[in-house]
Amino acid sequence: MGEHIEITKISSRGQVVIPKEIREHLGWEAGDHLAVELDGETVILRRLQLESLRPERRRPVKVGLIK
Repeated sequence: MGEHIEITKISSRGQVVIPKEIREHLGWEAGDHLAVELDGETVILRRLQLESLRPERRRPVKVGLIK
């Protein structure tokens, strides 16, 4: 921990910008889902792997009729 530190602030709507350099390092993209955990005074963000929610990554489903 503490490998890289950036300063950001919370908007009036409760939003926080994760700096681009950090998002790129982690491979996070717009639309990714994050789990937000509270550990004492520390907030932990973890990217969730919800592949089925991203239409461009869905696998095609083959449908056939049985005679």
